[in-house]
Amino acid sequence: MKLHYRNDNGEVYYAVLSKDEYIFQHTTNIPLSILEIDEMNGNEELCIDLVKTQGKISIVGQRKYYIEAGELYSRDGWQEFRI
Repeated sequence: MKLHYRNDNGEVYYAVLSKDEYIFQHTTNIPLSILEIDEMNGNEELCIDLVKTQGKISIVGQRKYYIEAGELYSRDGWQEFRI
């Protein structure tokens, strides 16, 4: 899986499964970096959650996952903002 994220704040914009890489198109005009994670070896649930929460934000405008110093983190107590 490839995670496309912003360098300045580390927010993950896209979580692209390996099987979907060939059809993925970067649609923002924001420069993004890529972090690769293994979809197997205990990361299956994490990868599913990354895909489910991509593009969703909390009430304060934060995404659930972010990258800091090359490591993936999730925000404690994050809840999706719904109108």
